[in-house]
Amino acid sequence: MQLKQIYSLLFLPLLLMGCSVEATQNSNPLMPATATVVAPPMPTATLEPTITPTKPPAFAGLAPGECVDMDLPGNACTGVTSNQQWEPVIREFNQVEMVLVPAGCFQMGNNDGFPEEQPVHNICFDEPFWIDLTEVTVSQFANFLNAQPEPVDSLSNWLDTEGHLNNEYRYQLLQKNAIWYPLNQKNSRPLERVTWVGANDYCNWREARLPTEAEWEYAARGPDNFLYPWGNEIASELFVIGYPPDVGSTPEGASWVGALDMACSLFEWTSSLYESYPYAADDGREASFEENSTGMRVFRGSPWYHSNQKWDNISATARFEGFTNYGYWYHGFRCARSIE
Repeated sequence: MQLKQIYSLLFLPLLLMGCSVEATQNSNPLMPATATVVAPPMPTATLEPTITPTKPPAFAGLAPGECVDMDLPGNACTGVTSNQQWEPVIREFNQVEMVLVPAGCFQMGNNDGFPEEQPVHNICFDEPFWIDLTEVTVSQFANFLNAQPEPVDSLSNWLDTEGHLNNEYRYQLLQKNAIWYPLNQKNSRPLERVTWVGANDYCNWREARLPTEAEWEYAARGPDNFLYPWGNEIASELFVIGYPPDVGSTPEGASWVGALDMACSLFEWTSSLYESYPYAADDGREASFEENSTGMRVFRGSPWYHSNQKWDNISATARFEGFTNYGYWYHGFRCARSIE
């Protein structure tokens, strides 16, 4: 055998060992560049069966005792997974009735709707919250005006009174002897023409806040993801054409938590800046007015003026934008508050 062949046979195993070590080292660049002895494989342990959670992983919830301590149903804190699991709870705060919205998850948006409603995405609420039973009335807003430290002579900070419909100005308030009153017995009518600033200031005065658009949609649709507050089918008989009805006058249109007038009345302001989906409360869209006074804010719902020929963009998933100093005849609102 030639000497060259002998050297090849002697060094071939060493060459193969070197290639093996190099391959092992290159497969994990975070490993030190020294060869290590690989232990023989251990027997594979038997894995326990995976238990699928009944709620999405993002949902945490609270202990039921936290709600029981507040004289609330325990599942308001632990959360619900269907609309049928909830019975409406009504409580009064500062002489205004509010309904409780339990913790839980829902699919926000509508892939069959307009582009701004897409894509559908999962939203969870770890804590329950309160939302007004009805839209804020003319009488309730008059109480706010009369409670100001100084007499209010102009409504321009809170209401847009310059617009009109069919040449008929729709003023709802009258001032007499420095006191504001509902005009023409409109005590129970929802307040119209309110700007976002006016709605925000009123809710703060009541020690409440505007709901986020995610809170508003969840209160309207629930875990069953209804298309309308009352279900998935349009109910044209609930729309009173010609004027907004008194608040609470269509109880058959109540949402799963008992909230009234979330459709067939006025559009409603939310706290949220108008941004694209998916919704994320911590991405800046819930900035306060002091933090962002120029951005467009979202209003939700469907107004009374739709006719049978105009059933477009009126679902509980529909969303719209407006300037904070803008309030037309279809702009109303309701307040929300966190649990205490």
